[in-house]
Amino acid sequence: MTTNRVQFKKWPAISGITMFFLAGTFAGAQSASGSNPQNTSRPAQDSDITRKELANFDEFLDSHREIAEQVRKDPSLLDNQQFLKDHPDLQKYLWNHPGVREEVKENPTAFVHAENRYDRQEDAATREATRAKLASFDQFLDKHREIAEQVRKNPSLLDNQQFLKDHPELQAYLQDHTGVRNALKENPNAFMVQEGRYDRREDSRDLDPTHGQLASFDQFLDKHREVAEQVRKDPSLLDNQQFLKEHPVLQAYLQDHQGVREEVQQNPNAFMRQENRYDRAEAQRGDSDAAHRQFGEFLGHHMDISRDLDKDASVVKKDEYVHNHPELQAYLNAHPEVRQGLMADPQGFVKSTQQFNTQTSPAKTATAPATAQPKP
Repeated sequence: MTTNRVQFKKWPAISGITMFFLAGTFAGAQSASGSNPQNTSRPAQDSDITRKELANFDEFLDSHREIAEQVRKDPSLLDNQQFLKDHPDLQKYLWNHPGVREEVKENPTAFVHAENRYDRQEDAATREATRAKLASFDQFLDKHREIAEQVRKNPSLLDNQQFLKDHPELQAYLQDHTGVRNALKENPNAFMVQEGRYDRREDSRDLDPTHGQLASFDQFLDKHREVAEQVRKDPSLLDNQQFLKEHPVLQAYLQDHQGVREEVQQNPNAFMRQENRYDRAEAQRGDSDAAHRQFGEFLGHHMDISRDLDKDASVVKKDEYVHNHPELQAYLNAHPEVRQGLMADPQGFVKSTQQFNTQTSPAKTATAPATAQPKP
């Protein structure tokens, strides 16, 4: 009897435990199936889109601009069978990239939006990297004026092995700056165009010394080459008391020119960048005047060519005309700066030479009126 009572008392306990676990299992099943009614759908932020898939698709779109323009306007085209048939490159790409294909099938709009964000980030990173390269090379050129003058006239020199050997400081710089070196190898002209724009923007951001201050200091440096060479390499010397004591002519100049002295004390590097640009502009103006004068003198001794160019200066751009005038061909080969000016603006360049053309055409030469003979 006692045993029966004990067994009877154990049964409710066992049943309670069993029911507890059963209830827990049921509740768990309910939670798994009912607590998140959206469990069968994709996470809202498409977190499974990988950077590799975006990078891959971005690269494809960069090389297929017409497709890129259309699918960025209407992402549903990526899952449009007719559009894919009309664009076999895209169809082949999606077939070979199942990860991208699956993303596109599931949600083309979300994928294209993610690609757009990636593209903007890549563009921003590229611009920043390019800006850093331009800033670095611009600083180098500011410190090496002779090299700067030559490579700005002829960017191909930057990939000329003989020129690099002749300028070891440039060679060493490019060896130490892989990004600049690669950009120059790829397209030296394009990189130097960008560097020119960067240089001008820096000019506008710098302090704005007056034209008179720049002209004055440029004239001083033209007369003191040894000082000029040192301060152009290291502008901080302009505010170095020991250097000024060792160069009393510079010290006296700065004492007499308060405006220049204040600019130098505030930012010697910015002031010297301005002065360098002023000096280059002056040199270019001088070169331009020399080219106009030289060609004007040439035309003064070749009146047939002068008459042709007065009628139509663009004939200098025609190979046949130049070939039929060997003296002109030889002159242009010997004077590339004249050739460059004529190719850029033949009419304007020829017009600017007129003041230097002291000879006149026989047809235009004034003749004295015949003296009347006295009647017999």
